[in-house]
Amino acid sequence: MKISYEWLQTFFPSVRAGEEGALPTPDELAETLVFHAYEVEGIEDVNGTSVLDVDVLPNRAADSLSHRGIAREASTLLDIPMKRDPLREDIELVPTTDSVAVSLDPKASCSYYAAAHITGVKVGKSPLWLKQRLEAIGQKSINNVVDATNYVMFELGRPTHVFDAQKFAGENPHIGTRLAKRGEKISLLGGDEVELSDTMTLIIDANSDVPIAIGGIKGGAHAEVDSNTVDIIIETANFHPKQTRLTAQALKLRTDASARFENHIADKLAQFGVVAVAELIVELAGGELKGYAAAGELNTEQSVVEVTADEASRLLGVAIDEATIESILERLQFVFEKEGGVFKVTAPFERRDINIRQDVIEEIGRVYGYNKIPSQQLTVPESEPKVNKKFAYAEKIRKTLSGMGIAEVYLYSLRDSGDIALLNSLASDKDHLRSNLAAGITESLDKGEKQMPLLGLYDAVRIFEIGNVFTNEGEYTHVCIGVRIAGTKKREERTQQVLGEIRNALMEELGESLPEATNEVLEFNLDELTESLPELDAYDEASLVCTGTAYVAASQYPFVLRDIAVWVPGGTGASEVKEIVTKHAGELLKRNDLFDEFGKDGRVSYAFHLVFQSNEETLTDQKVGVIMTAIEAEIEDKKDWEIR
Repeated sequence: MKISYEWLQTFFPSVRAGEEGALPTPDELAETLVFHAYEVEGIEDVNGTSVLDVDVLPNRAADSLSHRGIAREASTLLDIPMKRDPLREDIELVPTTDSVAVSLDPKASCSYYAAAHITGVKVGKSPLWLKQRLEAIGQKSINNVVDATNYVMFELGRPTHVFDAQKFAGENPHIGTRLAKRGEKISLLGGDEVELSDTMTLIIDANSDVPIAIGGIKGGAHAEVDSNTVDIIIETANFHPKQTRLTAQALKLRTDASARFENHIADKLAQFGVVAVAELIVELAGGELKGYAAAGELNTEQSVVEVTADEASRLLGVAIDEATIESILERLQFVFEKEGGVFKVTAPFERRDINIRQDVIEEIGRVYGYNKIPSQQLTVPESEPKVNKKFAYAEKIRKTLSGMGIAEVYLYSLRDSGDIALLNSLASDKDHLRSNLAAGITESLDKGEKQMPLLGLYDAVRIFEIGNVFTNEGEYTHVCIGVRIAGTKKREERTQQVLGEIRNALMEELGESLPEATNEVLEFNLDELTESLPELDAYDEASLVCTGTAYVAASQYPFVLRDIAVWVPGGTGASEVKEIVTKHAGELLKRNDLFDEFGKDGRVSYAFHLVFQSNEETLTDQKVGVIMTAIEAEIEDKKDWEIR
């Protein structure tokens, strides 16, 4: 979420006036948030104000997706009081009015709905301060009425919406909710039209049954506010988080509003939101507040969580006394009572995430500072844990195969076929759990064969996987080895020979018979195998090898393979030829492999496989030809050097 530092400062004493309790610099604030609360992805300057990109995780989304939420967190962590806190003010929906009616369909996943009716507004441009604050966080200014709803959402974290009251049917507007009809359509703000299902909640003009918004997601065009609007209805409601998320996913329509509703923002926040918008619109656009109308019930209950200083200290790994805990709870604005060393803690209404003692202890720990918790060596266990037999033999197999130059692969457990189908699949080709490893290994052999020169493999692809498979009988661990021999001459015979050698090496290590290979793969059930193998007293000693390699993204463009063979005087090393090739090929040269070497009549012949590939384009024969010509020309210029 984008957080304007200038906007955030309005919650605290003035830094310009040098008042005590002002915010620190943006960099210092970001460091505090990172070490105690959220990740800060970066800070950028937008029209002269610093904007922090704060990554709020789902457990804190209910209270922190707003400037007030971040201000409350900064106040706690920095131990400085807020100059203003809108959510700690008394709130009432007064006066009430019958100029607008509200009713709820109990099937429509909306538990509470509040509306405010204002007449005589003048829609126009927003003042400069409002436009600048919205634009700083990436929001486009529309008009003073709509901007007021957006401002309150990013100020308090409460989505609201505004309707043109005169576009409702009947003498008095009547707002209702219901589930959409299958195939029903609604035109949204911005002009898009979407088709709905019968699980989606609609806000409707109850007098005409016409949809005017998709609950918790986006308003419709039917009652849109425009430059001719003079009477408005401000609305906000509490929608079921799961239903909102599923609707947004189905419609591919995730909005700032849905992001908040699907994270279960506090019910009571509805009242603060509708009042704040009403007051701001009257200030910016004039008009008369006729009053409020509401339907449904607010759930304002908060869990009472019990915790002791001993429990907190034991879980956090550092001794924290009761006085420190009291101070931290007060900074968090948690209400608590203490009886016989037990803290009975109730979090503020906006904190949906405090339900068990571990939640309270986590709050104590992060405010106290995890950096203050000393590092300690883990205690030595009283007894050595037993060797996990299957794991130990899997490591033996892995060590044996790796020692034979066979590469380990990790493939998807989800495939397009199998015994077990998924109810909610990720994709059409990943809608089953795999029932064997062979299918995935065969696909990898196909891909590996096409990339053999790029991988430095010129005779065969050899891979293996140790992973779980899922059948109607249960879940098992399998081992699968695949071999793909290059070329076509006696390919099947040579494949079986190599797989036979691998099978014999494994049987020698395990002392147990294994099944025969099928085509290019050898697969067996490790669970069944280990049942017949003897128990082990210890694991094989692991050998850790650090090669100093780094990950490099693969190119999406095809490679080009060229061979070159050179006669050089005796005593000339292959590295001298490689240097010439590298000089002319540059970054396009991905591999330079020596595959043949012999001497004759005082000279040495070196032959190389050269693999060229670009990360930006498909290489043409002409472009590679220019490089090869330059390489050959320099080689021919050298005394007693000759291209074969």
